[in-house]
Amino acid sequence: MAGWTHVFSIAVLCFLGARVLCAPPEPDDSENEVQCKQTCPGCCPMGAPGMPGRNGVPGQNGYPGSNGFDGTGGIRGTRGVRGVDGIRGQKGEPGASAPDLVASQNIKHCVWDRISDDRDSGTIKICRFHKRQMNTTMHVTWNGSLRVLSTAECCKRWYFMFNGRECLTPVPIDGLTFTNGAESVNIHRVSTIEGLCENIPQGPVDVAFSVEDCRGYSGGDAYTGWNSVSRIIVEELPSTAEEEIE
Repeated sequence: MAGWTHVFSIAVLCFLGARVLCAPPEPDDSENEVQCKQTCPGCCPMGAPGMPGRNGVPGQNGYPGSNGFDGTGGIRGTRGVRGVDGIRGQKGEPGASAPDLVASQNIKHCVWDRISDDRDSGTIKICRFHKRQMNTTMHVTWNGSLRVLSTAECCKRWYFMFNGRECLTPVPIDGLTFTNGAESVNIHRVSTIEGLCENIPQGPVDVAFSVEDCRGYSGGDAYTGWNSVSRIIVEELPSTAEEEIE
């Protein structure tokens, strides 16, 4: 009896094992959800939330936007407090040496009282000067009375000469007096004639003040230095002056 019971138990186990092995697979949750929605819309239970997805690929940069409108001007701020004085700087380097001013101090003043020279042509007075440098300019000045008298139109010219020659660079230094022939008009006027002359050699220079007829005129009675002091001033200057000749 016990042997039959054992055999029967083995048979039951084999039968159950065969059913398990031969049973069709159960549908997964997604298939059950589809079947549920098809058979009973609205009554299917919602499954658990899924896992969060991964971040997507970053998109490309957008195009730059246009410039905005200018803002209105702000209110002017109040003036700030004056800052403290800075630290005094160090003493600077010595500057370059000044130009040689010896020539500009080379001045001679020749003066005569009432020379009353009535010659109509030739040298009236000479002021002897010693020029110290070659590349300097001479500045000459005459100050004294001049007059011309005639019964007809005439003109007299007073001018400077340097060692017997008139100035060539840049131009002669002269002045003139003209009369229309009124012999009764005998006026002696104090006049000043001055100018610059270049290219005068270094060394002794005879600065002469002379008189002659103007170009295109002849005759007449010239008079120089009547009843007054006459002077010639000679000065040596650095060659820095600019001349404009038209």
